Amino acid sequence: MHLPPLQPVSTSHYCVIGDVSIHPHAKIAAGAILQAAPHSQIVIAAGVCIGMGVIIQAYQGAITIDVGANLGSGVLVLGTAKIGANACIGATTTIFNTDIAALQVVPAGSLMGDHSRALSATENTPIPLNSDQDHQHRESENHAFSDSPKIETNSSQKSIVIGRAYVNQMLHVLFARNSSSQ
Repeated sequence: MHLPPLQPVSTSHYCVIGDVSIHPHAKIAAGAILQAAPHSQIVIAAGVCIGMGVIIQAYQGAITIDVGANLGSGVLVLGTAKIGANACIGATTTIFNTDIAALQVVPAGSLMGDHSRALSATENTPIPLNSDQDHQHRESENHAFSDSPKIETNSSQKSIVIGRAYVNQMLHVLFARNSSSQ
């Protein structure tokens, strides 16, 4: 079976703005946006694979993507960051002002580096039961119906928008030229 040779990725299908250096052996899919704000820089090393619709926005520093790193489609990298060699970033992940270690795998849909939403130690600590509550808890477990089938329910939760302020800030920076001309 004959397979046609791979075609080089055309730079006309993705957008590069500002101080961005891309190694010739890096691959960037269509729809990617690489933008470095003034006094910022983006460096893409050899063997890096950037998926469709990835947005990399360097702001107040540098974003460096090391050799062999792989960014899935729809990844958003904002601020300053270093993505280590051969790291794998799952689709639709947001990375905000944080470094990803070499060989690290980040699951799809993750939010990395948003320290404003970190849980405090008191929120992570389980509330201890006093002796009366513990006794009542054990009683209720003992009276559970052992014959009844277990039914799993999916509790529907309201969708939470994480990082809305950061996305709004990024949109302001990305489209600042358009809003100033109006």
